[in-house]
Amino acid sequence: MNKKLIAVAVGSALGVIGMPAFAQSSTVTLSGNLNYMYGYYDNGGAGYANATANSIAPGVAKNRTDSLTNSESEWVLTGEENLGGGMAAFFRCASTMDLTGAGASIMCGRTSYIGMKGGFGAVSFGNNDTPIKNMIALYDPFPISAPTGQGAQMFNGVSSAAGNSGNVSGAASSFSRRQNNLITYSMPTMNGFDAAVAYSAANEATGTTSASTITKPRMYSVMANYTNGPLKVGIGYERHIDFNPGSGQTTAATVVGTIAGAATGAMLGTYKGGRDSSYQMGAAYTFNGSLTVSAIYANMKYDNIDGFGADMSVSTYGLYGAWAISGPHSLKLGYGVQGSTKGTFIQAVGAPVGVYTANGGAGQSGSQKFHGEYSYAMSKRTEVSLGYARISNDRNSNINVGTGSSFANFGETQSYGGMRVNHKF
Repeated sequence: MNKKLIAVAVGSALGVIGMPAFAQSSTVTLSGNLNYMYGYYDNGGAGYANATANSIAPGVAKNRTDSLTNSESEWVLTGEENLGGGMAAFFRCASTMDLTGAGASIMCGRTSYIGMKGGFGAVSFGNNDTPIKNMIALYDPFPISAPTGQGAQMFNGVSSAAGNSGNVSGAASSFSRRQNNLITYSMPTMNGFDAAVAYSAANEATGTTSASTITKPRMYSVMANYTNGPLKVGIGYERHIDFNPGSGQTTAATVVGTIAGAATGAMLGTYKGGRDSSYQMGAAYTFNGSLTVSAIYANMKYDNIDGFGADMSVSTYGLYGAWAISGPHSLKLGYGVQGSTKGTFIQAVGAPVGVYTANGGAGQSGSQKFHGEYSYAMSKRTEVSLGYARISNDRNSNINVGTGSSFANFGETQSYGGMRVNHKF
C-alpha cells in the first residue's frame, strides 16, 4: 500500500478513537528578492598610504571605475505547520540569488532558522539577524550593505553568517551581524510594545583544556521597541565576550619590542577581543502617512583589545527622511556621522579594529556620509531607482563608500552614482 495512504489511514483511525491527529495543516511558500546595482565609483585621490598618531605618508591615486553588483538578492523558502492549541512550527531558508555569476552560494546561507511559536511568543534556532540589527532596520530606510547604506561607517562593518571566533572581514568587531548558531526569543506584541533577546551557542570549547583562559566566546543581544500611531522608538544592547580566541595573546615583551618606547599593550597587530559592547537607539515619526523622519544612534566599546587592558570606543549617528511623494514616486535621504575613536589602544599600521582606526584618541579618525535615492515603482513588485552616495574621511580614517568601490586611502573622499533595479516575487 502507498505510504501516503497508510499515513492518512492511521491519522483517520486515531481521530476516530479520540486521539488527536499530529498535524493540523501546513504550508510552504517560495518567495524572493532580486536587487542589483550598476554604478560609477570615484575611488578618491591620493590621500595617505597610512595615518597614525605618529606618521603620515603619501598615498597612491585610485582609478575611477564602474561596477555591476548584487545587493542582498535571495530566494526564500518558508513554511509553517499548525500544531493545534495555538501552537505552530515554522522555518525559513534563505539563499543568495546572484545573477552576475560572481560565485556560488550556500543553501540557507542567509537568514535561516527553525522554531516554534504560540501565545508565549516565538523561539527560533539558526543563522539569524541579531535583535539589535532588526531593531535598527526599523529606522534606517536604506539597505545596510549597499553603497547607499552605512553598515561599515555606523556599525563597524556588516557581518554575514558571523561566528564568535576569527576576525575575517572584521566579523568579530562588527555590531551589525547575521549570527550563526543563534537562539532567539521574541515576545508577542502587547499594546505596541515588543522585545527580543538572543545568544550565540557555538561550540568553540571543543578540544580545549581546562588551562585555557578563553574557552567559550558568547554573543548576547537584546532589543525593545514601542509603536504608538505615527511614533516609534527603540533601544538595543549587544555584548561580545572573548571574541576571536583563536588569535591568541601577545606577550608584553613582544608588544614593547614592536614599537620602541610604546606603552605596554599598544601597537598590537591583531584584534584580540575582550568584553565588547554596543547600545543603539532609534526613533521615527511619520507625518500625514507619507513622510517619515527617523534617527539612529550607536555607541561601540572594545574592551581589553590586546589582552593588557587597552580599549577603544566610538559613537555614530544617522538622520533620515523617507517620502512617498505621490503615485509611484518616492525619495530617501540620509546623513551619517562617525565620530573619532577614543581610548588607549594604538593599532599597528594596517591592523585596525574592524574598519575603525584606533590611534589612542589622537583624533581625526571619523567620517561623514551623505546618500540619497529616488525610486519609481513600475509595478507592485518592480522598482527602478537612481542613487548617490559620498563619504568623506578624516585624515586618519579610510572607510570606503560601499560595495563595489576600492579600498580607501586615509583621508580620501569617495563617491558612488548609479541605478538600482529591484524585483520581488
